[in-house]
Amino acid sequence: MPKGPVVIKVSGKYVNPEKPGLVKRYAQVLHELHSVGYRLVVVVGGGPEARRYIEAARELGLGKSFQDILGIEASRLNARLLIYALHPNAYPEPPRSIWELLEAYSTGLIVVAGGFQPGQSTSGVAALVAEAIGAELLVLATTVDGVYTADPAVDKSAQLIPRLSYEEFRRVVRQSMSPGRYELLDPVAISIVERSNIPVRVVNGSDPENVKRVVLGEELGSLITG
Repeated sequence: MPKGPVVIKVSGKYVNPEKPGLVKRYAQVLHELHSVGYRLVVVVGGGPEARRYIEAARELGLGKSFQDILGIEASRLNARLLIYALHPNAYPEPPRSIWELLEAYSTGLIVVAGGFQPGQSTSGVAALVAEAIGAELLVLATTVDGVYTADPAVDKSAQLIPRLSYEEFRRVVRQSMSPGRYELLDPVAISIVERSNIPVRVVNGSDPENVKRVVLGEELGSLITG
């Protein structure tokens, strides 16, 4: 019997060509969840490669839209890497739109996507996908252990918040997030999960087992709900 559906947003810092071992471990975890019936969509960020392309575009004097497009293509390459690691249990192409994603999702295979369009973060894509497929959970596999009172990379006194509301989460993001360092959800993505009342679990993605643990119902990291 199908379980879920679950959307997993994985930082591009973990799924990229510089970390094939970690990509393999993510593939193993996703295989395990899929084999016991979970319907899964994974959205992968652009990571360091995207930032390199964006910086090069900036130095060339290219506009934000062109920078976004390069970042999106980097995220899709990362997505394709994970797709190949998941073969034959993954849909063979990273969808380029919500409509393509829904078609891919209908196959029952694991769907892996990157970015969709300029001006939209991969976290925004994950929130939109979660809403579109009626996800029971959105997992954010980030570079931190959960949601903190401040950016833990710059404030050593920052405290982990185990549970918070969407509004409390919005306030933390607005006041404490350092762009490019403390990866959570942008304001648009928060609005999407809030209007559809989708629970969000934030965990440290450096260990793929953390993702499996929360999908299976374990209390870990931070939980954002209505």
